[in-house]
Amino acid sequence: MAVQEDHPYTHNLPDEPWDWEGISLHLLYSNIDQGSGNGKSPWGRRKHRLRWLGKPRAIPQLILKLEDPQFRESALHLLSSFLFQKREEDPENYYRAGFLLFHSCGTMAILIQEVLLIYRMMADGSLNNRACMRLINVIILFQCIAANRETRQKLMKSCIVNFLVPLVLFVSTLEVYDNVRAVALSVFGILCQARESSAVQWAIENEVVEVCLISMDTGNELTKVIGLHIVESILRVDFGISYLFSPAADHLLNRLMRTWDDLVNQIAVAHNFSPRILFHTIRCYTLLCHDERGHNLVKQSLPKSFINGTFHENLKEFPVIRRLLSQLLLIAGINDS
Repeated sequence: MAVQEDHPYTHNLPDEPWDWEGISLHLLYSNIDQGSGNGKSPWGRRKHRLRWLGKPRAIPQLILKLEDPQFRESALHLLSSFLFQKREEDPENYYRAGFLLFHSCGTMAILIQEVLLIYRMMADGSLNNRACMRLINVIILFQCIAANRETRQKLMKSCIVNFLVPLVLFVSTLEVYDNVRAVALSVFGILCQARESSAVQWAIENEVVEVCLISMDTGNELTKVIGLHIVESILRVDFGISYLFSPAADHLLNRLMRTWDDLVNQIAVAHNFSPRILFHTIRCYTLLCHDERGHNLVKQSLPKSFINGTFHENLKEFPVIRRLLSQLLLIAGINDS
């Protein structure tokens, strides 16, 4: 009698809790804080696995395991866990892993296959928590590839990262999917944060700003912060700010101004106050002021809550943000009351 195989997503969720903000924002430099599966892995327990992964040949061996469907889910989870934990304390191996992932035979095809599998589950309504966790493990590998200077350009030219756009735009009732959206969006943030003209040009040509606008309109706080950070990175590059003030981008600039104004109005309500959203929104307005046209636009469109002292009490605990707001008002020629 044939034994029915378990569906790959029917096991319990991994027992290691994820730090969603760390996964999404760790590589996105922000100064906001200045002011204030139960299923057994074939590689054994967590401490033993981490020691094993410290060996020179461990990462290549684990990448090869991705080719085996039987071990793929465990390999994805182990790789992503290790890369997340080691990317700051061992950046050399982190970047090396990105190079190996991109250049190893068949690995990128496997990662795309994993994303396409999620597409199918999104379409037929079978998406579940287990699938989302597996997808997050895949996206963390894309983060690693995007962070490597040698593979970053190749990743953009290959258009592989464009497969993540539907993941950002998809709407799901699953609570964990907000984290999927944030982690997927963070890959674009990692590509743009290097402030390379080629990366910003790629982002504009592939409508990443539009994706960020939708995320700022509909996403949770973390997704909004990442979207703001990406726009901020684009504004820091001459090509990016020049494009936004070109006639072809008038509609985009107007949408940005409306979205930022809406965000500020939302967090002006006491129970909705978000220092991180406020921090990055102020930074975006300030960066616009570096261009003469942007300076005039900001003077005309600055949210009233910036001017009338709405955030005065909230910002007593956040001196960095208070200074940024005062600087913005000074640049705009408005008295800080």
